[in-house]
Amino acid sequence: MTKIDWFSQLPKARSSRSGRGWLAGRIGIGALLLSTGFSAAQTPSPTPPAPKPPDASVPAAPEQPAAPEQMVERYAIRQSVDLGGHLVGISGSGAMYDTLVNLHSGPRVLGQTLSMHALPGIKQSPIDSLTAFSNGFGGDPVNFAKLDFSKGKLYEFNGVFRRDRQYFDYDLLANPSIPSGVLIPYGMAAGVPTAASLAQQQINQSPVMFNTVRRMTDTNLTILPLSKVTFRIGYSQNIFQGPSLSPGRSIGKYDLLLSEYQRNSTDDFLGAIDWKPVQLTKITFEEQVDHYKADSYFTLATSAFNVQEANGTPAAIGNWYATAAPYTISACNTASMGSAYTNATNYTILSAPQTAGGRPIVNPACDVTTNYLRSQPTRVIYPTESLLFQSTSIRNIATNGDFRYTISNSNLPNYYESFQGLDTAIRNAAFTGKATAQRRMVDLDYGITWQATRTISLSDQVDFSNLHQPGNANITQGITQNAPATAGNETINYAGPLLAGPTFTISGNPSGVPLYAYFGQKLLTNNATVSWEASARATLSLTYRYRTQTVIQTSGTGPLSNLIGIEENGGIFNAALRPSPQWSLNGTVEILYADNALTPIGPRQTRHYRFHTRYKVKPWATVSGAFNDLERHNNTNNTGTPPADGPLGHVDHSRNVSLGVVLSPNEHYGFDGNYSYTDVYTSTNICYLNGATAALPGTASTKSNGAPNLCPNLLTDWGPVKDFMDAPTQYVSVGANYSPNKQLRTAAGYRISAVSGNQFFADAQQVNGSLQSAYQSPYVNVAWTLHPGLIWRAEYNYYGYGEGGPSGAPFCSTSTAATSVVVPCNSPTLTGPTGLTEPSSGLSAPRNTHANTLTLAMHYEF
Repeated sequence: MTKIDWFSQLPKARSSRSGRGWLAGRIGIGALLLSTGFSAAQTPSPTPPAPKPPDASVPAAPEQPAAPEQMVERYAIRQSVDLGGHLVGISGSGAMYDTLVNLHSGPRVLGQTLSMHALPGIKQSPIDSLTAFSNGFGGDPVNFAKLDFSKGKLYEFNGVFRRDRQYFDYDLLANPSIPSGVLIPYGMAAGVPTAASLAQQQINQSPVMFNTVRRMTDTNLTILPLSKVTFRIGYSQNIFQGPSLSPGRSIGKYDLLLSEYQRNSTDDFLGAIDWKPVQLTKITFEEQVDHYKADSYFTLATSAFNVQEANGTPAAIGNWYATAAPYTISACNTASMGSAYTNATNYTILSAPQTAGGRPIVNPACDVTTNYLRSQPTRVIYPTESLLFQSTSIRNIATNGDFRYTISNSNLPNYYESFQGLDTAIRNAAFTGKATAQRRMVDLDYGITWQATRTISLSDQVDFSNLHQPGNANITQGITQNAPATAGNETINYAGPLLAGPTFTISGNPSGVPLYAYFGQKLLTNNATVSWEASARATLSLTYRYRTQTVIQTSGTGPLSNLIGIEENGGIFNAALRPSPQWSLNGTVEILYADNALTPIGPRQTRHYRFHTRYKVKPWATVSGAFNDLERHNNTNNTGTPPADGPLGHVDHSRNVSLGVVLSPNEHYGFDGNYSYTDVYTSTNICYLNGATAALPGTASTKSNGAPNLCPNLLTDWGPVKDFMDAPTQYVSVGANYSPNKQLRTAAGYRISAVSGNQFFADAQQVNGSLQSAYQSPYVNVAWTLHPGLIWRAEYNYYGYGEGGPSGAPFCSTSTAATSVVVPCNSPTLTGPTGLTEPSSGLSAPRNTHANTLTLAMHYEF
């Protein structure tokens, strides 16, 4: 992996007479770093995606002898380049490796740096200072390039380009857990399903997997940075694009898995003037204009095509997530099936494939989808004007504030959705429409601090925002073309003229009439603080916080509104202690209470405890520790929410304890170690539908008397039960470096993150997956200075990810009724799979993975 300290040495001295031509070339190199980013943003990279792997963090080793800098006419120059590559070997799940690491073999430009500074006494140069560096180009998932240059009091420029390719396929996420052996019989003979059948596809990748790349460019120019009036100009672009999967609802008759190609981008423009009318006072006016473009579209996923028509046209029968009876005779127009349908006990839905390994042929009178497209190009422009000020000109008074005003407009000018296939008599369907929304927002923040005495200060911070967001959507009624609803004609291959069918609507847009909605929110927060410097070694502060929030939501075309008011009060206490010059402690206690919550899992009681300490045992030995505990509860029903099945009983917390030590006794060796324990927990009372059948058990629970635990107000649902997730995680890292001399530096270490969690299993086939897992990565690296300015480097990393043993719901049933029999989920009386009887990976592909990566590089300074 690339290490920043690889580029810290200075190059050799060398004379040159290339003059301004040489200078232009060096500026061109820096500009090329950014133009590489711009050009990459125009053309998607064909390289595999990858999230950033964790860095190997080890104590810094002593600097090596460096080559002296170049003196070129008016500038002192320093340059370096790191050329090398990766050698990677992977075993186990390639998808999981790409999700976690995704470094692959191949040559790389691991790093490059360039810096030049005007020599003393040089005043006529167009640039006084220029620095540029980059890393990761040539195939690494994360690329970075930065260019800065300035000219004294005249201007400062900085530009950054970042490219982050991300691949995500944690196949347990959103997976319907389809067991093997779920079949779609070709038909039925004398009431008996045929032996010939189509297997329901098991989902071995996440239905929400994505393979995307993000390209981010930021540029800023400051003119007259040290003058009373300073001008700032900025431009940023963020492009996010790539393919992904997305579950789709009601695509024709059934639900289908869709492919989504995402292409979203933002262009942000900034113009600002800073005015410093008097010393220690600055007033700023900013105009920021953000333009957002969303151009994603959806089609059928390739895996959805599991049958074909007689003419070879691929088709999808849908119900991709069904765990039982995914496709039956109810999907067919029996009067148009011809000889394939005799009666309810004798029929043929599917026929054998025409070629070995091909798709079976579906009867033309049965519902399928052959083509689907949905696009919703959206444009949002939101200009924001800001007026900011800060001042410490008045003795003992420090004040700052800002005022922001935004009117943004969102426009969906051309919604389009089309279906082709067969849905009863419907052969084609199309929706068109448009939608608009506006967001008007006023924000005001003001803070003031008064140093009342030498040891006591008073401060107040007020934050106010007022939001209005009206919107409307007008999606037309679906326009359909139908086959005649007569015997023999309700088929996908009907060749006669199609008929105009009745219009139909989609969810949320009744009768195709415009749908209006409104969201408004007013928020006021005040923090009043008193601070007391009790001594040179102790500072105490106490804050009273008051917050009021009003939310109104109006939907539909009638007076359907929901007005929610929330008031929150609380206090924050902070203590900063310095018992000795070597020891510091800092702690905060925050306790808040709200009389309502916006959402069922919104907190009404909040407690936040934070503590940090650092102790320098010796000049070369430091120990640090931290504690962070955030507790949030909502133990009652929210105002206006009917107590259908008892109180919410929501509880969540995030707790962390960490300890670190750094030892650097001399320039030859050092050591660092870190330990962290984190526990993230959330739970809420729920009722749930377990979907139990005789062939596929469902999660069940019992009351204290042993009877099935069914919801009081909905006796087909189970509960109430505590829906929880707990993820206690331990992280350990140790690292050591050793440098026997100035030419050789070595480092080694080990990192592991282990989770021993659990959850409530609403799905009896679900397993814990990553909630019981370990991810470890030992590393070794070597740097050998062959000659000042020439360093050979090697780094080895091992990445191993594995999940724990069987897990799942403890109790199951085979029906949802008051007479259900509840048994352990690993009971031999159950015929279908459960989490306790499945492999640890569940009913999806195994996720364990192991990889060895070796990075070799040569660092050269010139």
